[in-house]
Amino acid sequence: MNGKLPEIFWYLFWIGFVILAFRMAYLGGRSGHEKHMKALDILKLYAEKGAEPPPAMMDQLAAQIFAQANPKRDGAGGMMMTFLSLLFMACLSWGVRAWLDGRAAASWAPVAATAALAFFGIGAAGFLIAALLHRK
Repeated sequence: MNGKLPEIFWYLFWIGFVILAFRMAYLGGRSGHEKHMKALDILKLYAEKGAEPPPAMMDQLAAQIFAQANPKRDGAGGMMMTFLSLLFMACLSWGVRAWLDGRAAASWAPVAATAALAFFGIGAAGFLIAALLHRK
């Protein structure tokens, strides 16, 4: 095999990467949907009985549904977290690009790594600027 990875493995890697990304996004949306459905099930039980839910429980359900999952993610803190995430991905893309540059890999692989580097790098720069210019 002379140390060269067959091209089909690169195709499988990128297909798997895209499938994993969509799967994670789906699971994140599904967990939020399930949380809201549980709150509606509780309200449905009271509606079937014809009773008014206690105000303390209604306040707790409203806070659980309408409140942010993590208040630290609001504002500049959230933008800085996103900046760091995008910066990490840009550095990872640069590393993959540098690793592929010296190898006789598929001709599209360095181009894809360079595109990922540009995407994540520009996104990181945008979130850094937004975090620095954000006002409370």
